[in-house]
Amino acid sequence: MPGVRGDNLSLYVKDMYKATMESKKEVPMMIDKIFKIVDGVDGAGDKSTQILGVGRLKRHLVEGDKIEFKSPVEGWSYLVKYWTYSDGIALTKEAVEDTVKLGNLLKEFSATWGKQVRIAEEEMGATVFNHGGDLLGEWVFNGTHTGNSATYGDMLYDNKPLFCLTGNTWTTKGGGTYYNSVAGLTLTPANFETVYVLHTSTNNRDERDEVVANPVDTLLTRVGADAFLADRLLGSERMPNVQLNDINPYYKIVTPMSWDYLTESAFYVGKRNDERLQFHKRQLPEIRFFRDEDNRGYKASIDIRQGVLVKGRSWSRGGGTSA
Repeated sequence: MPGVRGDNLSLYVKDMYKATMESKKEVPMMIDKIFKIVDGVDGAGDKSTQILGVGRLKRHLVEGDKIEFKSPVEGWSYLVKYWTYSDGIALTKEAVEDTVKLGNLLKEFSATWGKQVRIAEEEMGATVFNHGGDLLGEWVFNGTHTGNSATYGDMLYDNKPLFCLTGNTWTTKGGGTYYNSVAGLTLTPANFETVYVLHTSTNNRDERDEVVANPVDTLLTRVGADAFLADRLLGSERMPNVQLNDINPYYKIVTPMSWDYLTESAFYVGKRNDERLQFHKRQLPEIRFFRDEDNRGYKASIDIRQGVLVKGRSWSRGGGTSA
C-alpha cells in the first residue's frame, strides 16, 4: 500500500523542528577483506570444473624407459547462484507533492538503500561462516541455477559442510580424509596453535593428496571479548598472562580481524581474498524512479544480484556448532 501523509506527519507540519533521516556511523565492510570479490559476471549463475592434471612424474628405472601418456582427470564442479535482493517504495501523489520539509521525498527515502545494500552483502558473506558447519547445509552454498543443478543441495561440492569435524571428514579425489574444525575450543594460545597447525601442516594437501601450500594470514573472530583476546595473543612480544614472560611465538604471525556479523562462538584461521572463497557481484544496485499511472503516485525500486562461490576450504575453525 502506498505511503500516505498520515504515515509521516512531521514532514507536513510547518513548525520549527527539523525532519531528518536516521544517521549512524556504519561498521566497516568486511566482505572485501575476507572474500575475493569478482565483478563483471553474467548469467543466472556460474559453473567451473576443477582439472586435476595427470598426476606425478614417472621415475625411469631403466635407460630408454618409455614415457606414459595419460589423459587429464576432472575434479569437482563448483556452482554459484546469483540471488536477487530487492526493495521498493510507494507514496501517494499527495504525500510527495505536499511535503514541505523534504524537497524530494522519494530521493531521501531511497538514500537509505545504501545501508541496506551493505547489510545484504555482509549478511550473505557472514552466513558462510555462521552456518559453515551446519550438517544439513545452508542456502548460501546451493549453486543451483538455470541449466545447472547442484546435486549436493545446500552443501559444498563434495556433499560435506564447509567446516568438517573429526567424525564427519571430507574425502579428496586421491582418497585422503581430512577435517578443518575442532569442537569445543575457545580462543587460547594453545587452541589457536591447534587450529593453525591443522590448517597449515595437516590440510596442506590438494585433491590428489599431494603437498601444497595452505597459507594463513588472518585470525578472524567476533567483535568484543574474542577480538581483545586475539589482539593480546598476536600483538605482544611476550606470552600474555603467564608468569615466566616467555617469548610469544605467535607475535604478528597473522593479522587479527573481527567482524560484527559473526554470531558463532568460534574463531577462524585462514587466508584473506583467497581464490577458493569468492563473492560474486552479478549486478550492482539498480534504482528506478517512476510514476504509477493508475493513481498518479510515485514509486522507487532497487535490486541487486550476488552470490558466493566456494572452491575449497581456505578457512579452518575452532569451536562453533554443527547443527
